[in-house]
Amino acid sequence: MEENIDRRKFLRRLAAITTFSATAVLVQAGCASGLNTYRRQLTEGALVIAVSDHVELDIVGGAIEIEVPSPEVHIILVRTSESSFAALSPTCTHLGCAVRKEPSFFRCPCHGSTYALDGSVVRGPARKSLEAFHVETSRNEIKIKVP
Repeated sequence: MEENIDRRKFLRRLAAITTFSATAVLVQAGCASGLNTYRRQLTEGALVIAVSDHVELDIVGGAIEIEVPSPEVHIILVRTSESSFAALSPTCTHLGCAVRKEPSFFRCPCHGSTYALDGSVVRGPARKSLEAFHVETSRNEIKIKVP
């Protein structure tokens, strides 16, 4: 049975479907980075992470996401070499979407910006590196200064 619908009803349905689809894409894009997430509290303006507590950090390119509730901060801690780490904001500098971790880089699902493990821009449209937090490394501990 064929249903005749007027133009107004058709446009309303089309708008509803488009809105739903766009919302679903944005929600998915804004989801977590795909990393294991750990909730931590600041101690004197810093986070102290024991590397041995996180097997993800054993290999170059391994990463974890750290969530600080107050002040609300999200940080991706990534091993960039055998002896160094980077602490980065997961927020794309182009339009603010949450980047996702790929095996050897970060990619923004919204517009395709790509960042190296150290947060530097590999491919735009982003022009600025991911925000980096100061990191101090000593033996098994990583101290991340949070402003």
